[in-house]
Amino acid sequence: MDYFTKSLFSPLFGSLQPKVTESNEPANSPNSNLSPTVTSFGIDDDNTEYFQRPSACFKRYELMMEFMNLRNSSQYPLGVYLIPCADTLNVWYGILFLHQGLYNSGIFKFRLSIPENYPFGMPSVTFLTDIFHPLIDSQGALRLSSAFPVWRPYQDYIIHLLCFIKNMFKKSTLDKLLDKHCANKEAYRLYRQEMVVFKKLAQQCAQLSITESYLYDHFPDNNLIRFTPLGEQAFGKYKKRMKGKG
Repeated sequence: MDYFTKSLFSPLFGSLQPKVTESNEPANSPNSNLSPTVTSFGIDDDNTEYFQRPSACFKRYELMMEFMNLRNSSQYPLGVYLIPCADTLNVWYGILFLHQGLYNSGIFKFRLSIPENYPFGMPSVTFLTDIFHPLIDSQGALRLSSAFPVWRPYQDYIIHLLCFIKNMFKKSTLDKLLDKHCANKEAYRLYRQEMVVFKKLAQQCAQLSITESYLYDHFPDNNLIRFTPLGEQAFGKYKKRMKGKG
């Protein structure tokens, strides 16, 4: 059992392992295409320990524990900040700071939507900043199939998504992309065939992301990550603190 599985479940169930079972719905049922669910908790005839189907309360606890454990992980990517929205724990807002590479100086906002059947269902990521990138479509939706061809419950976690969000802007990741995984075919073509043009467009996205109209935009209202202008007096105070003089 990896770090996150232990962290999420040990407060309640110690070292118990999840047992996944398929839905018993008939093939023609409206629910027949639902993801597998955890159905019970106890000890099987073969002495296998397993979980009960989580209640809504337990799901919220599970998500909150995962969010809290992000801060304690050595795997957490630098330059990524994340916080649940004001209305629901199933939507988290994030921001990514990039300091090198093709998108150098970019500050990109994104939304992480967590399905009700998580961890069996894969979260989705939508960028709120306009970005020209092979994996991002015109609506800002990030295509995750290159990193997660199959979502594996209790093996794949939100932190793995965050690491991919950080790495997808690196040349090493871009070089390995295949056409079938790309949502923006033109961006993929330019990266492969006209790198000079791609670099220019990528840098335009980065510069646009730090303009006042993008940086100080508070859309949507339930996004608690917000930037506000810093006056000269406040800037001087924080500058002194950073230098250890305040």
